[in-house]
Amino acid sequence: MKISVDGGSFKVAIDTEYEGVIAEATDIFQETLKQAKSNDKAILRFLQIIIEHRESDDAIGYAVLGLLGWYNEVISSVEDKDIELNLPKILPHLINPAGDLTATSETETNTFKH
Repeated sequence: MKISVDGGSFKVAIDTEYEGVIAEATDIFQETLKQAKSNDKAILRFLQIIIEHRESDDAIGYAVLGLLGWYNEVISSVEDKDIELNLPKILPHLINPAGDLTATSETETNTFKH
């Protein structure tokens, strides 16, 4: 199974066996999520690892698996086939999950209040 991450300005990939990879990826994501305390901060941490440690196969593998774990839990279940995580297409939906629905929504002013 080939797992590719397209970050727009970079592209990395790892090859791995499917058996056990989802459990490992989920564990990596969950551990990072505990430390980061939010999905977006966990994703940023994985991207930071990729950018800062481009020469380290172990670091790249860890970050790619973490992103795969996030994708599996938050976006869609991963199947036993090659996958490309195209972050420029995925991340805007995390920033604004309601998308254009808020453009005509009566509750738009309350959408992003915390």
